[in-house]
Amino acid sequence: MVEQSEFHQRRVWGEEAIHRAGNLRQLAISLQRLLDSGKIDTSDRPRTIRQANALARAYRTLDMADELDPYSCAQGLRDIAAGLVEIFGHTVGSLVLSLDIQPLSLPGEGRRALLLAVSELVINALRHAFVDRQRGILQIRLEHDQACQEGALFVADDGVGPGDLTQGGGRGCSIVRDLAAVLDGDVVWRPSLLLGGTEVILRFPLPAVVAVSGVIASCRVPAEP
Repeated sequence: MVEQSEFHQRRVWGEEAIHRAGNLRQLAISLQRLLDSGKIDTSDRPRTIRQANALARAYRTLDMADELDPYSCAQGLRDIAAGLVEIFGHTVGSLVLSLDIQPLSLPGEGRRALLLAVSELVINALRHAFVDRQRGILQIRLEHDQACQEGALFVADDGVGPGDLTQGGGRGCSIVRDLAAVLDGDVVWRPSLLLGGTEVILRFPLPAVVAVSGVIASCRVPAEP
């Protein structure tokens, strides 16, 4: 059973990496078109470079998947979400990212699965949620239910809505389900009652009590002239 679990996780890591590379390539192509057309103000280049470096560092820390000691998820989650929005949010136009992240520590494989789920959901929103839109909102929350000893990730947007995602969705949804399985969790897609678009909820058990305190951060990708 242990060997089967390890084989399954290696397959999940490999499929996620290939899928992420393809999605980032498509976002990069869209971004290059905007740069070539002169529709993007390059005055914020230093900030974008800093966010890109933070994003790269956050992805590199996921190589610590074999670590057994719990490691904080909060900063990596912020760096991945904010980095993706800072770099590729221009493909939408004006995108507001709201983060409400409670400190949460997970062992290496669990942390890797959670942060890669965030990455996949943010990339999916950037590519599909705001079609024919010039602005949008993306909200991410990470919470800890002490009564149930359960973690919960919420990713919501005000985009086009879940469509067929509630019925299964495509390859990205399958990867998120596989990542949830690594966490022994469950994930659902549904219409967002608050924002009117899509809300994804990933719930997973926690191995030990984790002290939490709310930390809220936000960033905005300004509208292009």
